[in-house]
Amino acid sequence: MPNLEYLNLACCTSLEEVHPSLKYCKKLIRLDLFDCRSLERFPYVNVESLDFFILDYCRSLKKFPEILGIMKTELEISMSCSGIRELPLSNFDLQPHLTKLDLSGMEYLVSLPSIICKLKGLVKLDLSRCSKLKSLPEDIGSLSSLKKLDLSYCNIIDGGLPEDIGSLSSLQRLNLSGNNFEHLPQSISELGALRSLNLSDCNRLTQLPEFPQNLNTIFANWSNDWICNSLFQNISSLQHDICSSHSLSLRVLVSWVVDIPSWFNYKGTDTKVSVNLPENWYVSDNFLGFAVCYYGDYYIDCITAHLIPLCDDGMSSMTQEFSLSNNSKYSDVWNINFFLIPLGGLWDASNANGKTPNDYGCISLIFGKEKKFGFRLLYKDEAELHNAKRRSRNEHHEEEASCSSSKKQRPLFPTSSGL
Repeated sequence: MPNLEYLNLACCTSLEEVHPSLKYCKKLIRLDLFDCRSLERFPYVNVESLDFFILDYCRSLKKFPEILGIMKTELEISMSCSGIRELPLSNFDLQPHLTKLDLSGMEYLVSLPSIICKLKGLVKLDLSRCSKLKSLPEDIGSLSSLKKLDLSYCNIIDGGLPEDIGSLSSLQRLNLSGNNFEHLPQSISELGALRSLNLSDCNRLTQLPEFPQNLNTIFANWSNDWICNSLFQNISSLQHDICSSHSLSLRVLVSWVVDIPSWFNYKGTDTKVSVNLPENWYVSDNFLGFAVCYYGDYYIDCITAHLIPLCDDGMSSMTQEFSLSNNSKYSDVWNINFFLIPLGGLWDASNANGKTPNDYGCISLIFGKEKKFGFRLLYKDEAELHNAKRRSRNEHHEEEASCSSSKKQRPLFPTSSGL
């Protein structure tokens, strides 16, 4: 059958062998052996015209067939949940048009041959649920066309991800969920094309990696206070130049969540929020900004912030409108949006009339639409903040404010009931 183009043997549960003559079918475009659970012998496959090759759930097949020919068109190979132990070495590196490779759920796969890193046309690689996979090839960064890499639930521990992963210059989506590492390679920050990073169910993770510049969607365990704090430390470093560049566009990161994380100590539901700031809240070189999150039915593209002095003279309040920059493709009612308002983006010394940040006792944020929100003051080192305040209380007596009648803060808007 030299002119055979399509061969569908899916769910032939009694099939034990593919006849060797299949190697002469050079015009074969699609070969589907899905759930041929009894298949044990499959010696050759000709890929000259092949577009799709499916071996999913061929649990009895231990060896991938020998590849014949050089593919002329883009090829997708899927062997999810198959019994294959290892990938072929011969001719695999000579296939520049192999674009998608699905190895998910291959519970017997222990390692990947380094030759896989020569697949220059590979766009998507799925290794999810390969529970015995020890590590990746050291030169994984050679996959210059790779856009999607799924390593979820592979039991990866510290050292399992090579530093070379940061060389994946085209990578847009990286799924590392369900793994057992505590730290990630620093080179992840060099993934310039990365848009989405999934770290869900990485319960041993103690800190988020430094973010790449274009990251806009991240999934993680937001019930972990350390993870939330690390998230905003990263956002702070990404928009550190907001004052010098006169940019009022705040970086927004999107995730999925069912509630406001407990790390936020102010929470509520409203179209605006007004928070009374604690005494001496501003500490130079330690205060990073106002950490905010919200979710609701609609994405908002701007927010108005007001900083109000303790003694409101009607002249010294600071008001600024910020645009919220988010290019995420995810849009859902359960999306949570994180952003940080740096004091430098709100503070206007020319309008302060000699006041310092600690002369301001309230911040109000206007969303425009009703949102469920969270709010927290963010510091580089909260332990040092508490120590400094303790020393200050021991060294100084509280002095009467010059405007004692206005000692009680008067926010521009009523304090939200949820706070």
